[in-house]
Amino acid sequence: MSRKNTIGLLLAVALPVAALLYPDGLDLQARLALALAGFTVVLWTFEPVPIEYGSLLLLFLLPLLDVVSFETAFAAFSGKTVWLIFSGMALSLAITETPLGTRIARSVLSRVSGYGRLLFSIHVAGVVSAILIPSGVVRVLVLMPVLIGVLKALGERPGSKASAAVILSFACATYYGGTGILTAGVPNLIVMGVLESRGESVYWGQWAATMLPVIGLLRVALIYLLIRMVFRLPKGPLRVTGDGGGETPSDAVTGPEKKVLGILIAGVIIWATDAVHGVHPAYVGLALVLVCYLPGWGPLSPALLRKVNFPILIYIAAALAIGGALEQTGFSARAAITLSDVVGSFATGTATSLAALTYTVLPFNFLGDTAAIAAILTPVVLDIAANTGLGALPAALSVAVAASAVCVPYQAAPFVMAYSFRYVGMGQFIRMMTLVAIATLLLLLPLNLLYWRAIGFV
Repeated sequence: MSRKNTIGLLLAVALPVAALLYPDGLDLQARLALALAGFTVVLWTFEPVPIEYGSLLLLFLLPLLDVVSFETAFAAFSGKTVWLIFSGMALSLAITETPLGTRIARSVLSRVSGYGRLLFSIHVAGVVSAILIPSGVVRVLVLMPVLIGVLKALGERPGSKASAAVILSFACATYYGGTGILTAGVPNLIVMGVLESRGESVYWGQWAATMLPVIGLLRVALIYLLIRMVFRLPKGPLRVTGDGGGETPSDAVTGPEKKVLGILIAGVIIWATDAVHGVHPAYVGLALVLVCYLPGWGPLSPALLRKVNFPILIYIAAALAIGGALEQTGFSARAAITLSDVVGSFATGTATSLAALTYTVLPFNFLGDTAAIAAILTPVVLDIAANTGLGALPAALSVAVAASAVCVPYQAAPFVMAYSFRYVGMGQFIRMMTLVAIATLLLLLPLNLLYWRAIGFV
């Protein structure tokens, strides 16, 4: 067992014990909910056991210890959020099982002549892939091999400045750009799920209109400038010195590729106009999956659905169950009162209240994956919004903004996946992610609040 795993097991014991002994008037159920939340988040962070095992263990213990009922613990499986995530993973197979993803990436990268244009093209590919491919992890899995092939062709080794600039350009662009797209990030979908459990709705187009311009696109543009400044790559034309490797798609676009592209374009159009037709994104996603796997016509065989990563759905259900348990046992309401006092001490208006909410949520990101943090804190923030007179939707979107300000790869699965290729050092990841987090909190958050005010959102 690694040192990291050992530390995780020790913390998984220590944190629940501390929560159970917490002396500030919480009843036993609330303490158990808090203890199980800490226990599970530690297991997810340090991974002494697989993430899906820790998730299933939580779903088992919540009703066993009578914290919540069995139906409440597993309620997420009957919610739309889980099935929207399933749709995203099933549609992602349409990219990985056809040459389409590789073809799009190489088409973009083949039109560059220098590092500046290469990095710009990668940033564009990152944002475009966030629109087309709902899963951030899948986006990394699909396009990272192509980028590594490019680096090999350029003769760049792992850890070099060029390797770090290329990999970080894509990882940051597709993750941070995805913050502005409802279907592109798990924390976004969890925020949506909690909102819907409170009777609030948020549409794909509404999310994009409020989050994409500043927190999405402007942040990606800022990341491009930061990477150019930090790594200072040489000017002039790129020199191909090696073989990029990998199987190149045939010149002719295949029939399945055309069908996949048509299905994805149709999905984006329908998702983007949901404020007009009112169809929930989960229904759209499931309909696209049915068309994509239609026997005899669809580009993919129904048998490929077995490749969907179903354990991830257990993880998402567990993340939502944590939030539900903390809310039902009264911990969220108590935390809301405490955090309301904190927010109130800094707030002089709607904008400052939302900024205070964002800054208050941020430290919790270090406890684990931001999807779990979003599940735990979104109910608390919505209670704060109700207590302070803030709108539920702006308050919930403030959680999404805070959840996107990550500093270490373990806080977000796409960064963990990108780091696993070992082409960028951990120090390089932390350095760039921390710079982006600081820029988000000090520059982009105020600009975003000004933008929300300008469009009448707050």
